Amino acid sequence: MRSTVTGQRVLLAAKTALAVGIAWWLAPLMPGVVDDYPYYAPLGVLVSMYPTFMGSVRTGLQTLYGLMLGILLGAGVLAFGTPNVVSLSLAVGAGVLLAGLPLLGAGRDYIPVATLLVLIIGGSQGQAFSLGYGFQMVLGVLVGLMVNVTIFPPLALDAAQARIRRARTILIEQLDDAAAALRELWPPDHEEWASRGRLLEDAVGEVRAAVHEAAESQRANPRARLRSRHRILSDSYEDLALLENITFHVRDLSEVLAGAIWEGPLEVRLRDGLREPLGSCLSATADVLRAWDDGNAGPDVFDEAAKSLSSLTDAVAATPASDSASLAPGATVALDVRRILTALRRRLLPDNSAGEAV
Repeated sequence: MRSTVTGQRVLLAAKTALAVGIAWWLAPLMPGVVDDYPYYAPLGVLVSMYPTFMGSVRTGLQTLYGLMLGILLGAGVLAFGTPNVVSLSLAVGAGVLLAGLPLLGAGRDYIPVATLLVLIIGGSQGQAFSLGYGFQMVLGVLVGLMVNVTIFPPLALDAAQARIRRARTILIEQLDDAAAALRELWPPDHEEWASRGRLLEDAVGEVRAAVHEAAESQRANPRARLRSRHRILSDSYEDLALLENITFHVRDLSEVLAGAIWEGPLEVRLRDGLREPLGSCLSATADVLRAWDDGNAGPDVFDEAAKSLSSLTDAVAATPASDSASLAPGATVALDVRRILTALRRRLLPDNSAGEAV
């Protein structure tokens, strides 16, 4: 369960429930007037529980900073007497202004909230309420952090790997569908693949977010001490860079092919003699991505892709120079495919750098 996105959410929910129970048990044991406000300790747990430990530390501290500012602001108003409509409104407005401080992060929203609670709930007992509110929140945050770091502190490596696999699958489907369109009766019936630019970008964005979260999940995490986990994170960053590179070129060749097939802003067309070598080249490139996904990307699959690319470049070279409208799409796709295969070869076959010129 800990190795999936859903499992991590279930684990976080279980730890939050446990931490809330511990905080509620400890809250009445606090000395002085602080034990009169035990219900704020569980609230402190909730604001500190985050999917990663360092995220919990950052969110918890930012929340406490915001609370302290709000409590001080409310206490300052109470020092001048009982709050009224004017002083209450001005205090909350000042809290909203302070919430604009960029360094407060998640704690910015708690400034006006804490100010309002001190003035309305605290009232004549504002000092006692401020102490109880502040210390119980600190207790809750500390309990939340202790539970989060001692009970299976989360590592988001598997979630990042899952996003990488999904992005690869989307790229493979894009190349396969474009290749299939080139082999259909002309013009092709389906054109859904030609409008997937946003989907491709979103997939890479998900990978980027997941890899960054995986990196944060390793910070100050005792479970991240194994060298193998550091290697997985390093590989994830390299995979992210490669996917961003490939996605750029796949989007480019998709736009060019769509412009050549259907009327659009690009004044290009596709000569019949280029359709088959283009389709074969895209299919071979998809096969390389598929081999990467399966973990068996060897020299053979690159050799097949290189042969398909060579056939395409020969067909482009045979295009009459006067037919520039037909020459452009073939040359553009050939260049995009060459750059995709070069990037893949460097990443997957680093020991065969001599053969990277495909």
